[in-house]
Amino acid sequence: MVTGAGRGIGRATVEAFVAAGWAVVIAELVPALGRRTERALRQIGAEALFVPTDVGDPAAAQRAVRAVQRRFGRLDCLVNNAGVLTAGPLARLPVRALTRMVTVNLLGPLLVSRAALAALQRARQASIVNVSSLLGKSGAADYVTYCATKFGVIGLTEALADELRGTRVRVWAVCPTMVDTAMARRAVGVSAAERAAEAIPPASVARVIVDLATGRRRAASGSALDVTR
Repeated sequence: MVTGAGRGIGRATVEAFVAAGWAVVIAELVPALGRRTERALRQIGAEALFVPTDVGDPAAAQRAVRAVQRRFGRLDCLVNNAGVLTAGPLARLPVRALTRMVTVNLLGPLLVSRAALAALQRARQASIVNVSSLLGKSGAADYVTYCATKFGVIGLTEALADELRGTRVRVWAVCPTMVDTAMARRAVGVSAAERAAEAIPPASVARVIVDLATGRRRAASGSALDVTR
């Protein structure tokens, strides 16, 4: 199950899981994006299910996990990818934008992980991959709230990995550099030329996520892995 899977890193991730032979659940807030992704994957023969999901709503998180279990009978991997960004000086950032970033970027992974834990622990081997950012390791002006949420995702990853030590559930974070997505195009302080030269494709992040989930890439549970190319 991948949250925010209708576009960007999320869509690239469900596509990469399908290429690796997995069934996927598209947990997406925007119905048009979720249905479009589900339809595209089914057209190539994949097992794909769109579940409307607001990650900041605990009831919605629980409904999504129940839908996974009804359809597939198991959950082997959760990717907490959904994220939002409004850049600008903290003093001028609308409270609504601040609250939305905290809700989607940090509360969302907490709620969805909490809802999924029982199902994941019943799997033979399972994983949670949280999408953080290099801005979860180094703060930057105009990104105070976003950085706070992404630092929090790394803390969540480390603490949950410790809590699940001795179980069959492993937890990682991936920390991409700038990724060529619609969200990155709304960033401030980065020119179009810089984005074109430096941004990596969403598929680069997706590849690391799938490699972790499948065991092709080894890392200690609780690790936060940089993705820069």
